[in-house]
Amino acid sequence: MTLEQNIALQLDHISVSYHQLLVLDQLSLSIANNEIVSLLGQSGSGKTTVLKSIAGLLPLEHGEIRLHDTVLSSSKKWVASEERGISIIFQDFALFPHMTALENVCFGIKVKGQAAKDKAAALLAMVKMLNYSDVYPSELSGGQQQRVAIARALATDPKVLLLDEPFSNVDHHLKEQLMLDIRRVLKQQKTPAVFVTHSKEEAFTFGDKLAFMESGKIIQQGTAESLYFQPNSPSLAESMGEGNWLDVVVSSDVETHSSLLGAIESTVPHYQAPSSQWRQFIRPNQIAIKVNPSGRAEVIDQTFNGESRHYFVRLDGIELRVSSMSESNSLAIGERVDVSVLPHQAMLFEKNVTP
Repeated sequence: MTLEQNIALQLDHISVSYHQLLVLDQLSLSIANNEIVSLLGQSGSGKTTVLKSIAGLLPLEHGEIRLHDTVLSSSKKWVASEERGISIIFQDFALFPHMTALENVCFGIKVKGQAAKDKAAALLAMVKMLNYSDVYPSELSGGQQQRVAIARALATDPKVLLLDEPFSNVDHHLKEQLMLDIRRVLKQQKTPAVFVTHSKEEAFTFGDKLAFMESGKIIQQGTAESLYFQPNSPSLAESMGEGNWLDVVVSSDVETHSSLLGAIESTVPHYQAPSSQWRQFIRPNQIAIKVNPSGRAEVIDQTFNGESRHYFVRLDGIELRVSSMSESNSLAIGERVDVSVLPHQAMLFEKNVTP
């Protein structure tokens, strides 16, 4: 199979405007067969507009949307939403309150009678809701309602599934398991999907590939690892997790120098010109602290989340974020420490570019 044959959905330089305001600007994205793409970005970046454009709810000013070899949208052509073979799930579940879980799933099935009930039951079993077939939505938790909504969306045998922040109303302690279960269902059904979220954790857990949006454009796409360790913009670096900004000067291909923390070793060459000046983004787990009564830095606060400890330390008037594994010994507020930067792949950005 060629690369083109493996593409289920292709967005080719699409542009969309609301009331003469450009919301999507020459955006391109491809979704392979059986691939889940997480579309990540801050509120207002255009994520939901992408989904609405794919679903046929918004016209294109420019560009083209293709499902396999069929053009769904262009400036000259538009296929009606109900004829696209695409299902969309929103965060509010949108289940019919007067129907049971089984009846909700049956609603979208073309065949009727016992065949529809059998198919609906199989889908409810797949999302672990078969025992709730005769229960009404008002009697289900948010996570259970979303499982039924996923089953109903899959009942139409969609060629692509669109999910618009579907887990935002689900309790935190249930969310990760729900995402893993739904991801397995989509893989089992071989259904490609586009998943919109503003949460890095959700995007990492659910998607095979991430695409980060900013101001109506996708500024970077790839694996979770590539966006986390090699972000191409300050805003993406911060969206991937908290960190520390330092002004640095390049010493060599594998070293920068900070007036605050000294030499910083990079595990991968960055090939920037010697003596050039940059802003370097350093994540909390890339900084180490060690108790030293004569240390230059002071612990001013700490938090504990079960998996790690997070410290705020003040060094020469600058606050730094530091994290360590939860098994490490807790440091007291007011304790003096030495601060060093662990070797890592450097993230360097031009000094005149701000998050």
